[in-house]
Amino acid sequence: MSARTALHLVLLAVIYAIPARAQLPDAPIALVDVTVVDLGADRQVRANQTIVVVGGRIRAVGPTASTLIPHGARRVPAQGKYVIPGLWDSHVHFMNATEWALPMYLAHGITSVREMGGYIDSTRAWQARMAAGALTGPRILTPGPILESPRYLANVRERSVRDPRIGQRVLPYRLGIGDSNEAKKAIDSLVKLHVDFVKIRTTATPEAYFAILRAARRAGLQVAGHQPSVVSLVTAADSGQRDIEHAFGPPTSQLSEGGRDSVYAAFARNHTWYTPTLVVTKAVAITGDSAWRSIFGDDVSQLDERRPYAAPWLLEWWRIQVEERKTDTSTAPTVAALQAYASSVADVRRLHALGVPILAGTDAGSVLVYPGFSLHEELRLLVEEAGFSPGDALWSATVGPAQFAGLESELGAIAPGKIADLVVLDANPLASIRNTRRIRAVMQGGRLYNRKALDAMLARVRLAVGR
Repeated sequence: MSARTALHLVLLAVIYAIPARAQLPDAPIALVDVTVVDLGADRQVRANQTIVVVGGRIRAVGPTASTLIPHGARRVPAQGKYVIPGLWDSHVHFMNATEWALPMYLAHGITSVREMGGYIDSTRAWQARMAAGALTGPRILTPGPILESPRYLANVRERSVRDPRIGQRVLPYRLGIGDSNEAKKAIDSLVKLHVDFVKIRTTATPEAYFAILRAARRAGLQVAGHQPSVVSLVTAADSGQRDIEHAFGPPTSQLSEGGRDSVYAAFARNHTWYTPTLVVTKAVAITGDSAWRSIFGDDVSQLDERRPYAAPWLLEWWRIQVEERKTDTSTAPTVAALQAYASSVADVRRLHALGVPILAGTDAGSVLVYPGFSLHEELRLLVEEAGFSPGDALWSATVGPAQFAGLESELGAIAPGKIADLVVLDANPLASIRNTRRIRAVMQGGRLYNRKALDAMLARVRLAVGR
């Protein structure tokens, strides 16, 4: 082990040895005189409410004048504040974002995430430490390793001859699926790992793709993943892929109106979920090459307040991605890139209008997607560019993810019996989606982190990353 690696491990041990101060979940807490933002069908805003939390769950929600607060409960005055369910980021990659990202999510009100493929041993270790109170971070749902085409993995190995970093980053958490037999074995292995769903990125043939769907269905696992390259979007939706990630390619703007409508109709009739990750599409599609390379400049921390929180491992992955790009001297986006992004926004707008459920996700780990920060940017893009109401955008990061995961009885709403995942805001998020950034406190599983504790959480990450 190198001295640098040893120092890195020591810093990690120090930074997470003492979790940020929080009210323990077994101590009753009452948020008094808060305004509850209901993100159900009615989108009600109820003022002068008290929320009672006992044992990590919501015991009561009701008017302050008539809600009984248990003896000995900690009363937290919240007049003038607004409370929403804990937020979700439905597309993250911890193998790139790293352990440093865990407290960054919680500090930004993100109490749950959907990891879209990664090192499951690390994830399980983090989950155990968080359950024991030795680590601060969001609840994690994971598919474990990503299912891939053997052809793609062979290509990665070939590229790794030139740059070993690529193989080290990509190969350990991917499974190659070449035929139906390999599909069945892979799903069986995922079942033994107790994964939460299945993630497909690429497949070798239509037969392999359909075999994965059949095996996952038999195992009771939902399948999420990229747009398949071996079958059409319409076929994917009709065949049971439950969720499709990222912008469509080629852009649907290149299709006829009838072609676009057939895609949208397939999503609607199958209730296929869509996670557009607009924030990464925008970062990738409309930034010129020289601007990408400038993110490693000495003065970038002065230009972007988020940069000091990015872990060295994450920045190295960004560097690899930038080096893989074709380089030129352009600082401006190309016409094609702008058209592709506009097409993606139009897709989200139309799918939403048809009632297709949308999930807010960021693809954290990709270049210029910062853990924690970028979920709020995704919500802004959904509202200000895709035409969502603030309530609909918040649904995509609260109620929707809980429903997709089959956890709606536990999460996604502020109601008695639910796990107490809450975000207290200084302003009404239904008035402006940008108010989701104005976080006063976060509660996860009954543990309450006030603004001082959240700031301390951020400061520890920034200090450790800086060292």
